[in-house]
Amino acid sequence: MQLLVPAVVAISFYRRCDRYAAAVGVWWLGESMADVAPYADDARAGELPLLGGVTGSEVEDYHDWEVMLGKLGMLTWDHSIGRFFFVAGGAVMAAAIIWGVIVSSRHTETESG
Repeated sequence: MQLLVPAVVAISFYRRCDRYAAAVGVWWLGESMADVAPYADDARAGELPLLGGVTGSEVEDYHDWEVMLGKLGMLTWDHSIGRFFFVAGGAVMAAAIIWGVIVSSRHTETESG
């Protein structure tokens, strides 16, 4: 849901032809991707505190990323997946900012032109 909601918001605004709001939604998606990265990276170690106030190593099957990656047979990829989300999130945020600036400058040119 952390990634799905911003993606739906961005798509919804894009379909309404509100490109600046869509860029904000894309930025939110990138920020959420970067926010997910430490938890994906922590899947095996289970050291980060989670929402319930415990760590993934304290309660069995409590760490979402440990469960998801374990069921997919990708638990050993946790560090690579974490790095991917961090880098991709940063790239998505940067692209969204550039898009927002372009949309904003075109809007300003149209109004002053």
